[in-house]
Amino acid sequence: MSTSTTLAKNRKTPGVYITEFPSFPPSITGVATAVPIFIGYTETAADPATGKQLFNQAIAISSMVDYISYFGYGYSTVSDVAPAAGEDYDFQAPGLQVIDDKLVAVSKKYQVGQTDNGSVPKFNLYAAMQLFFSNGGGNCHVISVGNYVGQPGGLQLENAAAVAVKAKALRAGIDIAEAVKGGTMLVMPDACLLPVEEHLPLAVAMLKQAKKLQDRVAILDLPGALEASNWTAEKMRETTDDFCVGINSAEDAFSYGAAYGPALESSLLTIDDVDYTNLLGNAPQSQVLMNNLLTTQALASYPVDGNGEYTKKFKDIAARIAAAFPIDGTTGKFGHPEGITGTVAGYPATPASTILVSLNQTDVPSPPKDDRAAIGSLDQYLTNAVPLIGQIEQILASQLNVVPPSGVMAGVWSQNDANRGVWNAPANVSLNQIIAPKVLLNDEQQGDFNVPLNGNSVCILRSSTSRGTVVWGARTLDGNSLDYRYIQVRRTLNYLEQSIKAALQQFVFAPNDGGTWATVTAAISSFLTQVWQAGGLMGDKASDAFTVNCGTPTTMSALDVLNGYMIVSVTVQLIHPAEFIELTFKQTMQGA
Repeated sequence: MSTSTTLAKNRKTPGVYITEFPSFPPSITGVATAVPIFIGYTETAADPATGKQLFNQAIAISSMVDYISYFGYGYSTVSDVAPAAGEDYDFQAPGLQVIDDKLVAVSKKYQVGQTDNGSVPKFNLYAAMQLFFSNGGGNCHVISVGNYVGQPGGLQLENAAAVAVKAKALRAGIDIAEAVKGGTMLVMPDACLLPVEEHLPLAVAMLKQAKKLQDRVAILDLPGALEASNWTAEKMRETTDDFCVGINSAEDAFSYGAAYGPALESSLLTIDDVDYTNLLGNAPQSQVLMNNLLTTQALASYPVDGNGEYTKKFKDIAARIAAAFPIDGTTGKFGHPEGITGTVAGYPATPASTILVSLNQTDVPSPPKDDRAAIGSLDQYLTNAVPLIGQIEQILASQLNVVPPSGVMAGVWSQNDANRGVWNAPANVSLNQIIAPKVLLNDEQQGDFNVPLNGNSVCILRSSTSRGTVVWGARTLDGNSLDYRYIQVRRTLNYLEQSIKAALQQFVFAPNDGGTWATVTAAISSFLTQVWQAGGLMGDKASDAFTVNCGTPTTMSALDVLNGYMIVSVTVQLIHPAEFIELTFKQTMQGA
């Protein structure tokens, strides 16, 4: 006895044979819809088991633990405390200035965390991954295009200067992402650290790739999103206008992209996550300036005694300041390093004072970089002795907490797909670990972003009194299109198309006849019925929600059949959101 799926006529041995015929057509399983591909800079990129370098490769991960094991942590030294330009400053502190060869007490202004392009974070991917997972993210791919310090070993070297984010490296990451199978989102949070003219071509490349592959959507940040100068409604509007002009060459791919703004203030870091090592900077003058500033404040609290001598308390504090912020060269007694007159390691002598202390004057060593307990103890001592450093660290933590929205939104899209289905708008959702948007827009101001004349909608993140920060927009960049205006419509079509495409691969080279046509039609109809039953298609009954046709003469001609074409026609009625809910009230009189 044997079984088969065709009625064979070539029996040679007497007996009973069983032939089984399938009662149901092949089923279609929906593809994954929430698998972002993150591109950016990481601390390292190495296989945790073998140590093999994994830069410029797509690595699949599913948790923050996975990310850290492959790519390490965020960039740890990110800021200097620099003299303010003009009236823009973060804090004031008393200092000393040399005037006519005399030390004069003055009030000085400082900025915290300025970098070459004016932004505090040098790299955004680590924070974006944290927010992705905390907002519902799961499976994803990460492509590291380089490490923080440009070293081939991938390690964050002591006192090594951070490399600048390079558009060429990020562009290479986009090319690598094209070969990733199953990715449904493109996310590049480091791109907004680039100048506008370098950011825009990357956005265009992401949009064009999504259009070419038709299986993913780009989540875009606005250029200069992290620059404080853009944190007003007017500047955000100007930035958006420049963005729309710059991506115009990808007009046919607008439905495959969604832009979000403004930047967000997160709660990823607290004051406990920042210590004096984050203020070391990457240049000697950073340490000189901090040494100078804190020593001056310590002297203000513990001035010289009646004999003009420094007090023991001041010397103890100064020694620990020198341990935290060591300076090069030898010094006189709490004075300039030798050979420097008029400037302090390249800075004018007047930023804070002329008071410095170096390690060779004390018996207090600098804690090793890997001794977090010793670093924490020294930081606590300095915070208690010179409260100014605690204020500076708090300012830095607040500035480091400013993040672009793309990583958060990748998590929101993933959570929305898992809980409600890809056909629901990923909007009206409160964001986790987000304190507030950096630009607070009202309804009138948002209108220019949601329904602009050029159609390039920007989805706005709004602050709600009772709900925190809420996603208050769900439009693609193709806002003037009646077909692809909404994110969930575009993504649902991607889902349906890719699911059906994958299922029909088994019919390539199958007989192009009525039997195959009926099987294909039944399989697609069964799949779409399931989607309709789940609420993904609109219609009172399945026949109202979709139609599937395949055969001659409805979808193909006899010539098509001869040429090997099997054409399937599918129409679906997708669900559009209730974006504008209007309540109409009318008052009536009793008895009227």
